[in-house]
Amino acid sequence: MEGSRIVKAALAPLPTSRLQLMSKYRQWLIEQESLPLRVIAIESSGRTASLALLDAATETARLVVERQTPADERTAQSLAPTAAAALAEAGWRPRDVELVCVTTGPGSFTGLRIGVVMAKTLAYAVGAHLVGVHTLAALAAAVEAPYRRLWTILDAQRQELFTSSFTAGEPVALPEPPATSIRATSQFIERLQPGDAVAGPPLAALRRQLPAAVAAVDESLWRPRASAVGSLGIALYKLGCAVDPIDLVPRYYRRSAAEEKFERARGETA
Repeated sequence: MEGSRIVKAALAPLPTSRLQLMSKYRQWLIEQESLPLRVIAIESSGRTASLALLDAATETARLVVERQTPADERTAQSLAPTAAAALAEAGWRPRDVELVCVTTGPGSFTGLRIGVVMAKTLAYAVGAHLVGVHTLAALAAAVEAPYRRLWTILDAQRQELFTSSFTAGEPVALPEPPATSIRATSQFIERLQPGDAVAGPPLAALRRQLPAAVAAVDESLWRPRASAVGSLGIALYKLGCAVDPIDLVPRYYRRSAAEEKFERARGETA
């Protein structure tokens, strides 16, 4: 009977107060653990990728090196050599890396897979912490200009955009990724309001279509940057958002054209 009571007590759901206490204790442990000082960040959501090394020894992380993969080479071929060159320039060894940050989506299916696989492999091999970063949040994290609402956008193909919005004064680094939608380009433009700002690569084609009271951020901030991925990843790490390398996967936010074509064909034959 005594053993039965022990088993039932162990399986009983914890009261809310106990769960809250455990959550606070977990956060306290994270705060007490020394912050990883050497950080590598990977951004591979587009046709080319970038990689940054940051030193988080101070409250504001210092950018050590940032490199772009060559535009005339495939990311699968150039990302690892770019990382090796950046580490050599900084005088770091791979095992010196303590935190790996990587964009997990949305973005190019192939690019995201390459970046995530490299991040998982590196983190596992050297025993580093690993944090996944939402691509549209990384875009927002790099924008410091005043705005009422910031829209970050990426090309979703088929005359559609991936979109997220961020309100001025609210943190970009949150445990949950921002709400992400797929909108027709024309519908997105119709949603814009006076005082809004827009950031993202599609501005190269859309800038002149923005309403008069809507601003495009500086062109240097249109593309996601690995340095912003690193800064946001450090903030997310402090919030307890590190993940096991086995568990990290890309988030595409839509099925590929081949998958959608297969689903249509299966529906027609059903």
